[in-house]
Amino acid sequence: MKLFLRQGTRELIKRLQEPPRLPQILLGPRQVGKTTAIAQAMAALRRKGFAAVSATADAPASPNHEWITAHWRKADVIARTGKPTLLTFDELQKIPGWSEVVKREFDSSQRLAPAKRPRIVISGSSALLVEKGLTESLAGRFELIRFPHWCLEEESAAFGVAWKDHVALGGYPRLHEFLPDARRFLAYVRDSIVESVLNKDLLLLHPVEKPVLLRRLFEFSCRHPAEIVSLQKMLGRLTDTGNVTTLSHYLDLLSKAFLIAPLQKYSPEILRIRASSPKLIVLAPALVAALQDKTPSEVLAEPEVYGRWAENAVGAHLLRAGLEVYYWRDRDLELDFIAKKGSKAIAFEVSISDRKSRGEVLDRLARKCGASKAVLVGPAGVGLDEFLRTDPLVWFADGKAG
Repeated sequence: MKLFLRQGTRELIKRLQEPPRLPQILLGPRQVGKTTAIAQAMAALRRKGFAAVSATADAPASPNHEWITAHWRKADVIARTGKPTLLTFDELQKIPGWSEVVKREFDSSQRLAPAKRPRIVISGSSALLVEKGLTESLAGRFELIRFPHWCLEEESAAFGVAWKDHVALGGYPRLHEFLPDARRFLAYVRDSIVESVLNKDLLLLHPVEKPVLLRRLFEFSCRHPAEIVSLQKMLGRLTDTGNVTTLSHYLDLLSKAFLIAPLQKYSPEILRIRASSPKLIVLAPALVAALQDKTPSEVLAEPEVYGRWAENAVGAHLLRAGLEVYYWRDRDLELDFIAKKGSKAIAFEVSISDRKSRGEVLDRLARKCGASKAVLVGPAGVGLDEFLRTDPLVWFADGKAG
């Protein structure tokens, strides 16, 4: 089978062939292929004469600062011979104070000629990496390459995954290894991904006073994908001690761990956006399926459930493109999503119904909320399959019909 390179991997290889500049930070969820991307980049550059030094901190006992320095020194020795050298660190955020060491070593290397410096790649599975490391010590000293969950086009091109399987189980590349045994895949997601993120990336890297509440909040979000829920009502349904401020903070943590995206109500007034009830988007369909323990056939047999999952998949697809994504509601009028790119806003509505009249209503609602146009996703508009295979940025191109 032809080697598949994700867009982020191609960008990484491109940047590493340039003269050594800033460390490249690979940021994204667990198990989406960051380590594979590093291996693919190393293989591609070795074919071009590069040397490579690699290290991973993804071990039960995290290494110390000296471990970082030792690998950096090894790469320095090679690079100072004039041989292009790649130095990679995987899951480096697990080492407390890692950013200070990287800053010291990087600043020291700047005294050398570019041809004698190693090229640096660092990966991490949580946006807490950015907050706890990059913004503290490495401000102005890095570039990000984002590795989001897999989209339908990638899963289809790499593994032949069908669009209905993506809507019900997508987001992680190992899906194809388990199909048609969906139950086994769901167990893998729960045991190897969800538990690792909650217990390692969140509870060990950030002080969480109420870990049970954090877990229940994640489970609640996966059982109510694409639903708008007030924090007060959510807190009451979770039946745990706490307050709205704590709940909002935990939603933020789940977002930074690439699990949940709490969308806010669209409004030109930023204060109103921040004060709204969130719409819960789960960033990978597989997470919804794993927590609800539903297979694709079970989802398709329940139209209401399928509609919610389809809406959630569309929301996650828009977010994956790096767009600002909101929902819009005015009394009993509602649009599923408002996506913004710069000053341009587009409305997106998801419907599994084949009613053609819905398009005219959408156009009126789009004008009412200030969107430039509306896109109906479903049988009466752009098919869900086609939409999920299309880069959402296409809709912002001039002349693209809604």
